[in-house]
Amino acid sequence: MIKVYGTGAARSRRVLWALEEVGAPYEVVTIQLPARDHSPEYLKINPTGALPAITDGDMVLTESLAICEYVARKHGSDLALNPDHPDYYDYLQLIYFGEATLAPPLSWARRFASHPNGVSDARQKFGERLEFLEAKLADGREFLVAGRLTIADISVIYTLGLSELFGVHDVVPASIVAYEDRLKARPAFQRAYSA
Repeated sequence: MIKVYGTGAARSRRVLWALEEVGAPYEVVTIQLPARDHSPEYLKINPTGALPAITDGDMVLTESLAICEYVARKHGSDLALNPDHPDYYDYLQLIYFGEATLAPPLSWARRFASHPNGVSDARQKFGERLEFLEAKLADGREFLVAGRLTIADISVIYTLGLSELFGVHDVVPASIVAYEDRLKARPAFQRAYSA
């Protein structure tokens, strides 16, 4: 059985959502942060102390989106696209977009919360980056790619949720909010976020 190491609003939510979508059994191991102080045994699994991580037999993975990919492929789910799929590279780009492009302004908003100019810049950059996502959804599609839920959606939806935590969700356009609301209504999402 897969053990998921995580806490609160950590990126382990992505992993739980993927596990719920594929119907795989799992166990959650709650890690109190900082792990070096509160859960030093966790450092044997992930020496950086960052969350999430999984163990599955001898398999250890510590990056949330790689874990989601592993879960999808292990369980034969269509959450992951194969390299021969015509949308494969768009899928890859959108997975990385959620973490590498969309998330950084949220980190800036959090880090510079006491500096109005820093938060203003973060809000502006986040809004600008949402334009790419808005264009993807402009034709009214339900999912970002391949006409179905994929890890790309899981990546992006998690980051949109962070924007609520960091007080910049009000810059999210209505079309993206509608997309977000649809996916957050999925039973697997609801189970993952209540786990």
